Amino acid sequence: MPEDTITLELLGRLMRDMQADMRAFRTELREFRDQVTVQTAILLRVETGQNTMAEQLRALVSQHQRTNERLRALEEARK
Repeated sequence: MPEDTITLELLGRLMRDMQADMRAFRTELREFRDQVTVQTAILLRVETGQNTMAEQLRALVSQHQRTNERLRALEEARK
């Protein structure tokens, strides 16, 4: 049975194929790492933007409350 014969040529070819697969896998892994890094940076920018927006919204609400308090005080003074 010639199919069952294991030769150094067969082992060498299998080893080269395995090494090529490993190189391809490492390349894909590096690309994945780069994508994760980019996605993390985007997420951090979005989070910072949301925090900034929430802070600005709190400031606007506070400003609105002070304006309402002044308006009420003026209305009370007119009575």
